[in-house]
Amino acid sequence: MKKVLGIVAVAAMAGALAGCAGGAESDEEVLTVWGWRNEAPWVELIEGFEGDGFTVEYKSYKPDEYNQILQTGLSGSTGPDIVMLRSYGGLDTLVAGGGVAALEEDFEGLANIPENLVDGLRSQSDGKVYGVPFQSVTANVLYNKTLLDSLGLSEPTTWDEFIALNEALLAEDVTPMAAGALESWILPIYRDLFGAAAYDGPAFAEELRAGSTTFEDERYAAANETLVDMTKYFPRGFEGINYADANALFIAGEAALYPGGIWELAVFKDAMPDVELGIFNAPPVTGDEPYAMGYLDGGIGMAANLEGEKRDNALEFLEWVGSEDFGQLIADDLLAIPAVNGVTPADPLLAEAATAFEEHPTPYLTYVNFDFGTPSGTSLEYAGLQKMVIGESEPSQVGAEVQAGIQQWFKADK
Repeated sequence: MKKVLGIVAVAAMAGALAGCAGGAESDEEVLTVWGWRNEAPWVELIEGFEGDGFTVEYKSYKPDEYNQILQTGLSGSTGPDIVMLRSYGGLDTLVAGGGVAALEEDFEGLANIPENLVDGLRSQSDGKVYGVPFQSVTANVLYNKTLLDSLGLSEPTTWDEFIALNEALLAEDVTPMAAGALESWILPIYRDLFGAAAYDGPAFAEELRAGSTTFEDERYAAANETLVDMTKYFPRGFEGINYADANALFIAGEAALYPGGIWELAVFKDAMPDVELGIFNAPPVTGDEPYAMGYLDGGIGMAANLEGEKRDNALEFLEWVGSEDFGQLIADDLLAIPAVNGVTPADPLLAEAATAFEEHPTPYLTYVNFDFGTPSGTSLEYAGLQKMVIGESEPSQVGAEVQAGIQQWFKADK
């Protein structure tokens, strides 16, 4: 019967093995896993799995080099048995090479994972699912509660209160938000975090996919305008501030709010041990829905060339990836939002983010829906939104440019 080992248990096991005399070789088969995540807890989580007669060995690569290395490996005889998969458009690029195996629709490892996350590993070319989702990420506003408390300020629940909070911070000579625009990839995340309600959240995404509206819709322009409005509360010179420097401003206590990915929660908790942190989703600029923007970070699948017992072992591992046991490890050891249902993170801030995404999700608009061709929706938004926030284009012009780009390949759902 398979066992799941926590990080402490893995360390203890490693020490015990180191003390064994003779270094006897194991007869167990070793499955190789390739991925782009290189944090120590992630390595220990993967290698802590014990299968029925096999073990797992994890090898990580630089995130920006991983896709090419993986494609090369899967096309030869020295590639991995199990693969970490990018989601959405990144998956389709890999599937086109033929090296990843599709899973059956009734595969047990998918049974407890929400359909919207499973769809993140569904190829647009053939409609098949190629892996088991392992983690979703959300965009939230993390904040320095210690600082806000010292100023007599509190978490907002309405858009008016949100604006008032930012204005109050300015009045106290505190930079409201740790945010920058030098790296354009973060701008669509800011826009969806602040402005999803302006374009009606997931309903607008469905209209775009169905072809009943386009990115030239005035609601999309309104959401972009919301981002422009919020730059008033970014640091002075935000146009030249990169992602790392924005994070450093928050860690140093020079900015009170951090609009961005939940993936930074573990970093901030470690770097700010004496600061109490809080979290909220930006209140809706219009309407009543406090949308939580999120998307599937990735999944795990297997090589198409596996056969016999090795294939069976890989499927056993993938079933574990879809289990509550694995999800709990993702939540508590990695401080990330697991894809599987039925898991409550021990960390209260992470639990709050996970619940908000479960109850009121809205997708990362272009990444989830319009990254399946060239030019991709996200690349078009990167360029357009960056020009917009520095005053070189209008909110409506971004939509016109995105629509002109994607219509070169996009076909509406029928």
